[in-house]
Amino acid sequence: MSVFKEFLENSLQQKIKKLIPLTGGASADINRIILESDRELIVRRTLSKEESVMAIPKTLEAKIQKIVKANDAPVPEILIEFSEGDEIGEGYVMEAIAGETIPRKILRDDSFKKAREKLPYEIGMSLAKIHQTKLDQLQDLEQTSFLDSLQKLNLVYLSFQQPQPVFDLAFKWLEAQNLEDYGEVLVHGDFRFGNFIISEENLESIIDWELAHIGNPMEDLGWLCVRSWRFGNVTKRVGGLGDIEELIAGYEANSEIKIDETQLDIWQLYGSLRWGVICMMQTFAHLNGFVNSVEKAAIGRRVSETEFDLMNMIKHKNFL
Repeated sequence: MSVFKEFLENSLQQKIKKLIPLTGGASADINRIILESDRELIVRRTLSKEESVMAIPKTLEAKIQKIVKANDAPVPEILIEFSEGDEIGEGYVMEAIAGETIPRKILRDDSFKKAREKLPYEIGMSLAKIHQTKLDQLQDLEQTSFLDSLQKLNLVYLSFQQPQPVFDLAFKWLEAQNLEDYGEVLVHGDFRFGNFIISEENLESIIDWELAHIGNPMEDLGWLCVRSWRFGNVTKRVGGLGDIEELIAGYEANSEIKIDETQLDIWQLYGSLRWGVICMMQTFAHLNGFVNSVEKAAIGRRVSETEFDLMNMIKHKNFL
């Protein structure tokens, strides 16, 4: 028996039948736990040697999910948290939510047709609940303004010493925009398909909170609308699912914030630029020898996709 499995059994006070590794987020080691009772759980952890500079601590992730669940947002129940040595790491165990996370299945399979019809509204409504979270218990989270985020992104981009003229133009365009102050909210940070658990009926859960921070509510909405997250259904602005009006209707039905679509446009453009720089980060991790990964090398081709999207938005004001 592994040290980690023994630790989990002692913590849960139950025997584990199987511990199954899963693919996961940028900074998480994720396993499915099947107990002797056949109940299924999920454990997410970070080993100290694997800590990401971008991700918040796993114990803070757990704290956020507990708080937003109390606000009736759809997130898994957290059962235990832990912070141990190198072999165990830091993390938490949560309930396993039944459903699908693979975007192409959700967007294409007939079994999800009923859910697809109402998902843009449900996603907007759920995000509004998250954005209503009281911030007095989340003072450990970083507060990030738009200009701060843009400056940090630009520094990362410049560090590669690989000029991309379209990116240069996008940075200058964004610097010139006037952003509305909606007040500070809890921002999920990676609010998109892949981080939603969808059943054949509904949105069941929102997962992967490792990039959460305090910021502008439009950041989550704009990120969801980035063309790269439509997975081929490019005419459906909201994650390849539906139109922006449905998302806004769901959000405003549960929030006092009224969304100006021109502000959403700005944040979508920022999201496309951010994704383009992240693609460069992945590629240069391979090219500079930090990791040997065909997957990371191949993701470099997606830089040109984001350049196309950026030019469509800047020159043609086309956000589809």
